[in-house]
Amino acid sequence: MKRKIILDVDTGGDDAVATLLAGHHPALELVAVAVTHGNAPLTITLDNTLRVLEAGGLSRVPVYPGADRPLVADPLPGDAVQRAILPLPAPTLAPQTQHAALFLVDYYMSLDGPSTIYAPTGPQTNLALALRLEPRLAARIPRIVTMAGAYLEGNCTPSAEFNVVADPEAARVVFNAGIPITMVGLEVTGQARITPHDVARMRACNTPSARIAADIIDFINTAGWSAGEIYDACAVAALIEPPILTTKAMRVDIELRGELTRGRTVADISGRQKKEPNVDVGVGINRGRFIEIMLEGLGSV
Repeated sequence: MKRKIILDVDTGGDDAVATLLAGHHPALELVAVAVTHGNAPLTITLDNTLRVLEAGGLSRVPVYPGADRPLVADPLPGDAVQRAILPLPAPTLAPQTQHAALFLVDYYMSLDGPSTIYAPTGPQTNLALALRLEPRLAARIPRIVTMAGAYLEGNCTPSAEFNVVADPEAARVVFNAGIPITMVGLEVTGQARITPHDVARMRACNTPSARIAADIIDFINTAGWSAGEIYDACAVAALIEPPILTTKAMRVDIELRGELTRGRTVADISGRQKKEPNVDVGVGINRGRFIEIMLEGLGSV
C-alpha cells in the first residue's frame, strides 16, 4: 500500500530532486505540494516547483502557494545557486488559488488527513500558520518527516541549518506542537553524498525524471554549491524506507534569541535535561540503500 505524503518545498536544486523522487517512487503517493519562501522568494520557488512537476511528468499533482516571508523576521537572502531559475522549460501548469496554510487545514481535518505524512523540506512557515488557524491540526498529522536542523554544526551559520534559521519562530511552533517528528538533519545528509558515478547510473535509467534529476545535480555541482549533498532527497528516502535512517529520540528546542546561535536546533543528545524527547533525530543513513532508492524512484515510469 502506498504511503500518502504532502511535500512542502522551497524549490531550488535539492528540492527538485526530492520532488521527482517522491512523485515517481512506487512506495509513495504524492498528494500535493505546498510551496514556501526559503531558498528564494516565493515567486521563484513556485515557478521552479511548477517547472519540475511539469517537466517530470507530475502535472497531476496540485501545487499550493504559501508563505512569502517568515512569521517574524525578514527573509534570508539565500544562496545564489538555490535562488536561480532551474534549467527547465517555463511551465504552463498553473498553481491552485488556495493558500497552502488553508489547504493544510482543510486537508488534515478531512478523513484523509490522519493517513498522510507531512514532509517539509524548506522553512516550516506554512504549517506554523496552519496550526495557528486550527490548533486541532496537531492531532491530525500522523508524523512529520523533515529535512531540517543539525545537532552539531550548521550550514547557514556555524550554529544553524538553513531551513530552520530561515524561520526559527515557525520551527519552534512546529517542534512544540506535539506532532511526532523525524528530523533528517545535516549529520545525515552529509553521509549520503551523490557521486559522479551515481549520477551516471541515474542517467542510465533513461527516464525523463532521472535525466532531469541528473541535469539538476550537475547544474548545482558545477556552480560549486552542494558537492553531491542533495539534502532533501534524504528525507524523501526516509519516507520511502524508514529503516535506512538510524534515529535517536531527543529533546530538541529552537533557539530564537542568541546573537550567534539564532535558529539552532538545540538537541539534548545525552538527555541531561531529563525532558521528554519530542523528535526522532537522524544520526545515520544507509548510503548504499539511499542510492538504490533514488535509482528505483527516478527510474520508475
